[in-house]
Amino acid sequence: MCHQPASQWRGHCRTVMNTRYRQSAMSNGSRLSAAALFAGFNDRTVLALGLTQTIGYGTLFYAYGVLAPAISREFGVGIDWFFGAFTVGLLLGGLVAPVVGRELDRRGARQVMSVGSLAAAGGLVACAMAPNIWAFSVAVVFMEAAACLVLYEAAFAGLTQIYRYEARRGITLITLIAGFASTIFWPLTQWMLGALDWRWTLLIFAVVHLAVCFPLHVLVLGLAKPVVTAVAATTSGESPPVLVGEARRRALVFYTSAIVMAGLVTSAFPVHMLRIIENEGFTAEVAAVIAMVMGPAQVVARLIEVLCGHRFDSLMTGRVALGALAACIALLLATPGSLGTAIAFAALYGAAQGMITIARGTVPLQLFGPQGYGTLVGRITGLRFLLNAASPFLFALGMAHLSVDAALWVCGGIAVLAFGLFMLLEAPKPA
Repeated sequence: MCHQPASQWRGHCRTVMNTRYRQSAMSNGSRLSAAALFAGFNDRTVLALGLTQTIGYGTLFYAYGVLAPAISREFGVGIDWFFGAFTVGLLLGGLVAPVVGRELDRRGARQVMSVGSLAAAGGLVACAMAPNIWAFSVAVVFMEAAACLVLYEAAFAGLTQIYRYEARRGITLITLIAGFASTIFWPLTQWMLGALDWRWTLLIFAVVHLAVCFPLHVLVLGLAKPVVTAVAATTSGESPPVLVGEARRRALVFYTSAIVMAGLVTSAFPVHMLRIIENEGFTAEVAAVIAMVMGPAQVVARLIEVLCGHRFDSLMTGRVALGALAACIALLLATPGSLGTAIAFAALYGAAQGMITIARGTVPLQLFGPQGYGTLVGRITGLRFLLNAASPFLFALGMAHLSVDAALWVCGGIAVLAFGLFMLLEAPKPA
């Protein structure tokens, strides 16, 4: 007990120093320069979480698209069974996410993400050792539920607990780093599958979680204090205003509705992107090349946020993101069959997806503040997972029984509604 105030003081000092550093970087970094771009990369917490997020998304999500055919062949089932288990895992993640959010606020990100690394490794081992499809399916469901403990929302909460209102830049930087997860892990997993087999590939991924992610979460999240401790450690210095009372409740409804609706679109499009582009009259090969534009566009959008984020607030990031999502669908429907339109569609969608991820972490911080951040984001994430899990299936159903264009019209309407709801949000004003 006697050491706790000193620990809190050290945490507060580090927060203040990092805050002043970033404010100085902002004031001197109005020009788009290499110094502005890399200003945040001297923070070991940001670098470490960027690495663990890259590993997490690469091994717990992207790798399975590569491994699915080999796993399905070995177990003698259709690939739809595999992705069915994956969907159930996402649904369970939706139920787990609110609990994870509460634990983040109670225990701090260090404990939650460290346990999550162990759980993710255990899930990967269970998948690798599964004797049949039933055991494998149970392991996949467990592993995807465990992913809630280590991926973006948990990392965002950790940065918020350390840096409080100054967490925005760190959130943006880790999404920028982790944006390369698919670029790294798709070819890496393909190479490992050819050199070894899917079971050894998953075992190696489990070792990476134990040897890299677990110790990094333990080492760099020591200052990610539970919310009560973090609040007690603050000084009397002014904090930005947050929404309270009826304004808070109204904003929470608008924000949650907009993010969940946008998620219906962004959950369906990546799965069916090639089919959507092929519907414009392109071959599968050309569609695949056009779809490749999404990755660089996502990175460019996040780079712009890193370089220029000090010039506008998080709400503006969300407005541009949801506006781009609605615009890309409208563009495709308005001018079908054009190569330029298809490329612009893929680029706008990639940019929208990249910025929406940032907005999910930064907008709640701006509107509602750091206190209770984990619990709030956990509830929203849980609802998003539960309602968005069936989106790829529903989009496929629409394409099969109606048409691709009809499915796009529905998605366009949802995106416009999400954008309209988000535009109703207003930044908190000083009392």
